Amino acid sequence: MLTACSCMYEKVIEITIAQLGFSNFYAQAGNVQWAYDIARINPKVLQNSFHTKSGHDVELRSFFKEHDIEYQSFYTLNSNRDAYHHEAAVNMATEKGLSPEALFFSFVMALGISPLVGTTNEEYMKDDMILMSRIRSGEKIIANSEELAIIGNALGSPDWEVEDEL
Repeated sequence: MLTACSCMYEKVIEITIAQLGFSNFYAQAGNVQWAYDIARINPKVLQNSFHTKSGHDVELRSFFKEHDIEYQSFYTLNSNRDAYHHEAAVNMATEKGLSPEALFFSFVMALGISPLVGTTNEEYMKDDMILMSRIRSGEKIIANSEELAIIGNALGSPDWEVEDEL
């Protein structure tokens, strides 16, 4: 990994690469701190699968948030079907006039996560873009910590706490 980082540092210095990032980085917070401390150029982005097996990267996301590093999730919907199909989440989606999937995207964006949408369905893509535009323009679809907790508690990650996300 250090050799690859060295090569990429040189490209950033040459200004052929605008920023660096990590992908599929499932390290413990102590290892992340070490990698961050020794880096000549720190990453601006982390792209990880957002799922229960990694504990939804609670520690990593906290570290990266503190260091102004964007967390981008992939397999966001496929890996969390139980959470957004949970009865309480479905009820909330219905009350808000959203699909359960759109509500889940709203949830992850409320956590400060940028979901990477992998759909090839044009209709879903348009719906996702409209939703993201609404949120980025300031609309609070997930209005408060109670709503955040409804979905968050359905994630199945033992370390997930609504207070850590605010």
